[in-house]
Amino acid sequence: MVTRCYLCGGKTVQRLVTAENWWGDQLTLVEGVPAWVCENCGEKYFEAEVCRILDAMREAPPAEERIMRVPVYKFPPARLAKTPSTRP
Repeated sequence: MVTRCYLCGGKTVQRLVTAENWWGDQLTLVEGVPAWVCENCGEKYFEAEVCRILDAMREAPPAEERIMRVPVYKFPPARLAKTPSTRP
């Protein structure tokens, strides 16, 4: 059990979340996954048994509940040149 966030030190609470996984070259979502979630920054922590179950699902994927289309965008690097540099 993770009671404090390793990133920001915030308190964690147990919630059901959607876990994002890459299974080969395919992005998949697993809904209803128990996790410890930081109330401050939202970082998710999974217990070892949950990770084992997710790994087993990756090895033998169950039938999907539904399929979602996801738009993909290219980041415009030209906008970076307009951002003021923080370097001296």
